[in-house]
Amino acid sequence: MKTLVITIISALGILTAKASTTSALLERLDSVLTASTAIEANKLKRIELLKSLSHTDNAPLFRLEKFKELTDEYYVYKFDSAMVYVDKGLALSEEVGNVYYTSYFTIKKAKLLAIGGLYSEATSLMDSLSTDSLNQETRFQYHAAYSIIYAYWADYCNDQIYRPRYRHMADHHLREAIRMIDPKMDEYHYFMGEYYVYVGNDSEKSRDHYLQTIEHLDEHSRVYAMASYAIANYYSAQGDSRQYEEYLIKACISDILCCTKENLALQDLALYLLKQGNENAERAQRYIHAALSDATFYNNRLRILEISQKLPIIVTTYQQTVTQQNQILRIALGCCLFLGVGMMVLLYFVFRQNKLLSKRRHELYQSNSQLTEANSQLNQANAQLNQANALLLDTNKRREGLAKLYIDLCAKYIDKLEQFQVMVQRKIKAKQVNELLSYASSSRVSKEDAATFMNRFDKAFLDLYPSFIQEFNTLLKDEEQLVIQRPGSLTTELRIFALIRLGVKESSEIASLLYYTPRTIYNYRSAFKNKAKDRNAFEEQVSQICTVITNS
Repeated sequence: MKTLVITIISALGILTAKASTTSALLERLDSVLTASTAIEANKLKRIELLKSLSHTDNAPLFRLEKFKELTDEYYVYKFDSAMVYVDKGLALSEEVGNVYYTSYFTIKKAKLLAIGGLYSEATSLMDSLSTDSLNQETRFQYHAAYSIIYAYWADYCNDQIYRPRYRHMADHHLREAIRMIDPKMDEYHYFMGEYYVYVGNDSEKSRDHYLQTIEHLDEHSRVYAMASYAIANYYSAQGDSRQYEEYLIKACISDILCCTKENLALQDLALYLLKQGNENAERAQRYIHAALSDATFYNNRLRILEISQKLPIIVTTYQQTVTQQNQILRIALGCCLFLGVGMMVLLYFVFRQNKLLSKRRHELYQSNSQLTEANSQLNQANAQLNQANALLLDTNKRREGLAKLYIDLCAKYIDKLEQFQVMVQRKIKAKQVNELLSYASSSRVSKEDAATFMNRFDKAFLDLYPSFIQEFNTLLKDEEQLVIQRPGSLTTELRIFALIRLGVKESSEIASLLYYTPRTIYNYRSAFKNKAKDRNAFEEQVSQICTVITNS
């Protein structure tokens, strides 16, 4: 008897602790769901950083890697954006003939098509991929992708004819994937768990592999979420509702932390909570609507179809709960009617206040008349200001003339230095070293002089046109915006267009000033025309920017 009592007390204690754990997990899920907007904002910051990096380097391998990272970020977050970057990566990899990235983006696109419900298109794309040139890792991804595509297709059919056929094909490719899998991969234990569920028919081993997956991975990993969901399904099959609920909630939390819009756990949890009692109807309704919002945002046809079957049940139960609450509200409405009588009394006093307000409006009308007169005076002041602006424009033109004169003088000085270099070469060939030394002691030119000229030019130009770079960027396409690494200085390209702004438009003159060949200057100008919003009027627009110069 004593042993029985101790056993009962221990069991009650364990059940209480487990219930407390589940309640804490639900509270954490609610908290994470509330913070999902901030979590998505952080993800979007990472995405924007990757986008900017993909435009900063023209190296194909660097851009391919950034397209790969962007595809991974969007993969289970936003279908359309993921498809955009997988297409960009596929086009670039085919253009440069990179077999690895071509295979990667082809496989990724096929998986995206399957998630979007385009199963036939996904398999056709995979069939076009030759396996002869694939390494072991890519072969694993190849068979794993086929397994995932056919598994989605089987779930979508959900019948007795096509589902077994597609499930069989999924299992076949799963076997092939396991043959190629690397034990060092993060997904190793997850795929081994999948293997023992669908092929090995050993649920205990599958559970052990799933548990090892979540032990080695952080909850911010999507594989962690998938493994938790698989463990939940295992305990559901075993009839252990407490463990099922615990791991299902963990899967939901991980999905939100990973910004996974392509998810299943949240809708399953909503339906499960509803079955536990009508007191969970409000929470179940919030979860199912969040799941539907995610599926709609991602444009996942299969998930939308699944939710559409579950939503009416939850909504009906929720409406019943709301009906009960409405009865309480009717009582509250009676109290409100009583308060309404009091409001009528207050309205009488409001009416009296309105009369006073009318009087104030009349006074305000008089004030408006005075304000109109003040506006007339302000318009006169504006006219005077316009005259001042005209004078300022004239001053700006003079300052432009001074700047061009300064540039011309510098150009002549540079030409003189070039002549000096030619003279030095001639003296050396004539072996007139002593005469050369005597001449060189009085004047000498070096690259540092040219650099000094460039620095002074940058400073003088930016002092004259401090908004030049910002206004120049407005003429370029959004993806071609220039970013200056050193404030207060110009790049070679910007110096070319700075000279054009000052009226130096001949490529030969610009080349003489910047130590480049006319052909190089021409190439720079042509390249930037291609980046401009209006290619034909680009240089004319450059010559018109910074019309008003800001006083230093």
